[in-house]
Amino acid sequence: MSIELWLSFVLASFLVIASPGPAVALLVVTGINQGRKAALAMLPGFFLGDLVAMSLSFAGVGALLMASAELFAMVKWLGVLYLLYLGIKMWRESGQLNDLEASGVNVQQGTAKAFWVTLLNPKSILFFMAFMPQFINQTQPLAPQLAILFATFLVIGVISDLGYTLLSTTSRQLMTANFRRLLHRCGAGSLIGAGVLMTLMRRPTN
Repeated sequence: MSIELWLSFVLASFLVIASPGPAVALLVVTGINQGRKAALAMLPGFFLGDLVAMSLSFAGVGALLMASAELFAMVKWLGVLYLLYLGIKMWRESGQLNDLEASGVNVQQGTAKAFWVTLLNPKSILFFMAFMPQFINQTQPLAPQLAILFATFLVIGVISDLGYTLLSTTSRQLMTANFRRLLHRCGAGSLIGAGVLMTLMRRPTN
């Protein structure tokens, strides 16, 4: 893999990862309302979710999702239901932020929540299947190139997540309880909205 091709992948990956979405909304709201430890607990989940999605896309699951309308619909609706569940749960928590923070951090729960938000979205697997092959040199061995692309994407993801974590947990000190409650509800609304939008997702056709 040439350095020019790798740098193009770095730039494209950064633009994709840094753009706000359900995962970023979940991370930021958690950092603001539950603190740095709670936000950091989510980072392994995002990392593992992306790793599994990338692995599945190149293991043939992405092609299977494109070929099977039933499988695509099943994964899509699991993702929809999970996002709606998280969004509604967060909305209900908005009136109990002080109790939520005082109850401590469940690291395993935070990691699992981030993992499923990342993975239960058929778009993730299809995205990796469509995105990464553009940066693969067909005349060179595949495995080393995939290792480089996987590692690069995951490292950029961790850096981006750390940046959002630092930003959200630092700014929380400047926010009033009412403003934090508003942001919590905005985050809940974004998850619910993402779930609703996912219902409109259609299986790509050739």
